[in-house]
Amino acid sequence: MTNEERIARMAELKAQVSALVLKYNELNQGEGKLDDIRRVDMDTEQAVNEYTGLARDACFAECIATGSPMLEAVKRLKFETIGVKDEMTGDGPVKIPVRILNEHRQRDIDLYKLHTAAGGIGADKHWVDVIQKINFLLTVDRAIGLGRDPKSFSDSYAMSAIARDIDMGKTPTSKTNILRTVQAAVTAMLGDGYKATSHDVNFLLYIYSKKSRNALKVACATHKYMRGYMAEVCHHIVTGEPYDIESKEIKTGPATRANVVDTTPAKPDAPKPADAPKAAKSAKSAKKVAPTAA
Repeated sequence: MTNEERIARMAELKAQVSALVLKYNELNQGEGKLDDIRRVDMDTEQAVNEYTGLARDACFAECIATGSPMLEAVKRLKFETIGVKDEMTGDGPVKIPVRILNEHRQRDIDLYKLHTAAGGIGADKHWVDVIQKINFLLTVDRAIGLGRDPKSFSDSYAMSAIARDIDMGKTPTSKTNILRTVQAAVTAMLGDGYKATSHDVNFLLYIYSKKSRNALKVACATHKYMRGYMAEVCHHIVTGEPYDIESKEIKTGPATRANVVDTTPAKPDAPKPADAPKAAKSAKSAKKVAPTAA
């Protein structure tokens, strides 16, 4: 497919999804049959997926055209596609479900798919294996932290033969050794001249794992997610964009009783109870003073 044909097909799909969104809202807010609504849902999903595939191909072609597809991909991190979003709207207590078209949906660039499409990217085509080794090292680190013996799963851990043969050193889970392996991955991906730091290791350690759905288990990243994490590390190194954190913050929306500050001027203080008798006595004394004759 030529670039012109791709652009034309994407325009058709976008118009198709826009029409399907209108049809979905008509059926869902009216008396549409459930089967008809499901059919519109399936048609929408199919059109969005085809559009996303074409948008991904266009992004890959642009990255490859630069001559340094890996470097360009980590600079971008994402490509733009379309999608649909269901929202509840309405000012009253009764909300109405409405589907809208999202024309600027962001999707992550999958470096391995780009690697496959381009016939190999990166300074060293085995960058994928080095990332698998990082993944294994961080899994071992989590196991040791939870009191598990890494030897109980090291033989069954899914990774390539090349990754398995990479020497982990005497202290594989030390930050120094992890940094050394992260640097090896960065060099394999981008080439010489790009330096990883302890901040990059900390970033990986912070985001690597999460609570499993099963009790007493920690879920470690898959190789696919780890490639995405390393793409972000490379993005940080190449662009200088800093790492950041998200935390719960004070809401700054409409004023509430909790955050409104009363700016009404204070009224003068009322006379104190102890002053009342004195005031009454002064008024009584004034009545006893006779007016002076002219």
